[in-house]
Amino acid sequence: MKRLLALLVVATMLVSVFAMTNVVSAATADWVVNSVEGTATIDGVKDDAYDAFEALVFETCGEGSGNGGGAQLDAPLGHGYIMNDAENVYVFMDVHDTDLDNTSTNNYEQDSVEIFFMEPAELDENGQPKSAGVKTQWRIHYDGNMEADSGTPPVSGDTCVVKVNDDGSGYVVEAKLPITEVLGNQIEMLLQINSASGGKRSATVYASGHPEGDNGYQRNDRSSEYDCWMTLALAGDHADTRLDPIPVAQELTVKNYQSILDRRFDTQLFLQDQVAYSWVGLGVGTPATFGSATELKWEAIAAPAAETFTAENTKDWGTAPRFAIQFSDGAMAAGDTEEFTGSYTDVTIKATGYADVIVPGAAVEKKLIAKEESWGMSGNDWYIDLAPAVMEQLGLDVQTFCTAYVPALTDVTVTVSFDTYNLNDLATVQAFVDNLAVIEQEFVDTDETILEALEKANNALAAAQAEGATAEALEDALKDANSAKNRANKTRENAGWAEGGIADTYIQTTFGGIVDQIQSIVDAAAAAAPAEEAPAEDAAPAEDAAPAEDSASASSSGPSTGLIVGIVVAVVVVIAVVCAVVFGKKKK
Repeated sequence: MKRLLALLVVATMLVSVFAMTNVVSAATADWVVNSVEGTATIDGVKDDAYDAFEALVFETCGEGSGNGGGAQLDAPLGHGYIMNDAENVYVFMDVHDTDLDNTSTNNYEQDSVEIFFMEPAELDENGQPKSAGVKTQWRIHYDGNMEADSGTPPVSGDTCVVKVNDDGSGYVVEAKLPITEVLGNQIEMLLQINSASGGKRSATVYASGHPEGDNGYQRNDRSSEYDCWMTLALAGDHADTRLDPIPVAQELTVKNYQSILDRRFDTQLFLQDQVAYSWVGLGVGTPATFGSATELKWEAIAAPAAETFTAENTKDWGTAPRFAIQFSDGAMAAGDTEEFTGSYTDVTIKATGYADVIVPGAAVEKKLIAKEESWGMSGNDWYIDLAPAVMEQLGLDVQTFCTAYVPALTDVTVTVSFDTYNLNDLATVQAFVDNLAVIEQEFVDTDETILEALEKANNALAAAQAEGATAEALEDALKDANSAKNRANKTRENAGWAEGGIADTYIQTTFGGIVDQIQSIVDAAAAAAPAEEAPAEDAAPAEDAAPAEDSASASSSGPSTGLIVGIVVAVVVVIAVVCAVVFGKKKK
């Protein structure tokens, strides 16, 4: 089976690098699969109750160029069975694969089954969900390894079992999922088979006719643009448990209102094949701005040559390239979310030798969730695909559309309007701008941090004015007042109010006045303090005066010292006389 799959998708593997644009999948919420009632034992053995379910046939490759390019397999890679009881959904996947491979260092490029479903979102302080559900993504490998790429609960042996067939024909996965996020007796989920060979994934495979499942991993919550999961109609009766966030308009602040007024969508007219995803731009459009109608014109188009699209990159003339107007918000960063509504007028398309094509206008309601991918940013754009209307109105097949109509393109015109951004319309934002002075004054009057700082400054002034305040107490009061002023000023800056405005003037006048008063008290106290007398200098002794001896020492040691000296002198004299007599006698 793996060799057959490789042959079927080899043409889609030899492709150019994916162009830097996001491809939004068509919504498939209307793809409804009916579950059957039953409870399974999670042991990797197919229970008889599964047989009542009409099996899902996994024979459609994902539309990504490295995931099979939407190829249809000659033989299914697997069959899937689903049933449920009051608490759980049970899934049995029978994968037919004789070449199992787990050698890639990327876990998603190993032979495995992936299961996606929604868990309830975290609630905020008001008991409201913070998002429209949370994606849980399990990956169960044929070798028994399991991981939860996202969400909860974690996958484990209690919730999933995998077994490799003894005859080498493949493997089976059996899992149970908690029934959550029920609405109208339905839940949303997705099943995917990863087929690997030679240390890399050769294809993602989905239930018959569902190549857009390839984008399912990007659906982080139900509101995502990638609405490409299946809807499972549960057997039995189940109460609604799904809670969606109550839409709340983005709060307008002095720091964000200008960015909303300046919001714009860059526009681009393009062609893109659906095998290699090679991109052909047809000129640069005018940016469309929030709150105004913008006429977009692409005139005298430099149309691509007839050989741009071939049988190879159109699946043997089975899939037309996208011919679309793209709208992208380059200001979005990874993780940013924005919602907007608007509309576009009829799109007029002209081509030499063909009647004009009119694509009917429509209302627009979108939610974008930006995500950082290896190739760039996804989720920050959307498009209007013109190709289906062109082919339908002119009766063209894919080959004629690619080789004759596309090279004859000359003009495309449309007017677009973006009326609301995160549930705020232009009138609401403009009213906020017109009321800025009142809002700033309200900020000054009610901000808790500024009021606390003012109380601290007034307490410092009272301490400085207290009778008998010491110099140290006055210095402390001055420091406290300056600290309160700095805190108030930082609060103003953080709120986005500019220097010279109402808030800044108030702080400089009120807090600055208190600081000045305390400084005056400090200065007056310093001026009133008596001058300290300098200490008297010691008289210097006369240069020729001998140091006086201690009288007590002189009286106690003087007489005894003189007596000793006298005795010593007398002894010396006696010795000298004796010596003279002796030496004199010897000489005679």
